[in-house]
Amino acid sequence: MMTLWETLSALGDSRALLPLAVVLALFAPPAHHRLLCRWAAAVALVAVATLASKIAFMGWGLGIESVDFTGISGHAAMSSTLYPVAFWLLASGRSRHPRAWAVAGAGLALAIAWSRVPLRAHSLSEIIIGLSLGMAASAWVLRGLRAPAGLMPVRIRGVLLAIAVAAAVPILLADLHTHDLVKATAKALSGRERALERHDLRRHAPPAHRQH
Repeated sequence: MMTLWETLSALGDSRALLPLAVVLALFAPPAHHRLLCRWAAAVALVAVATLASKIAFMGWGLGIESVDFTGISGHAAMSSTLYPVAFWLLASGRSRHPRAWAVAGAGLALAIAWSRVPLRAHSLSEIIIGLSLGMAASAWVLRGLRAPAGLMPVRIRGVLLAIAVAAAVPILLADLHTHDLVKATAKALSGRERALERHDLRRHAPPAHRQH
């Protein structure tokens, strides 16, 4: 049985978050087109920044030893990019206060991010940077948006399908570990025989050797 921290961490798994966002977007009414375009751009930018920071350390040792930083926390960054906007989207047309729901989504993202500390998955600096990046992205997506009266909400069947897909994908892709993919990418790009780990931050990293 999973602990509270493990359960919260699972809610920040990109294998669940990204399918959830895609299905919600597909069932969103046309009036949300502007929001969806911003959301897609924000998710892409945050994902690229997170991935780049991880590869930079694993491949070339580019980290910050003084704050134990080896790459942005993907759970913190992606959950804070996706949940506030998803909650706003779900509340639009159903509640008069969709922004309050967005705040609730931000609270969930904060709890997910903090769960990574007791699980020893990330340092505090990696979580804070991830949260800051994701929250800024969500704020940009929702900036100036309002849910006018009479706006059609996301259909219930779309909401239920999104939840079902988000629950099913991590099970179906149980053998797919994104961290391993990032490590493989870092090795391929840098030419290292192994990806650098956190303990390498505290000592001089060996030079990368391009394999021929």
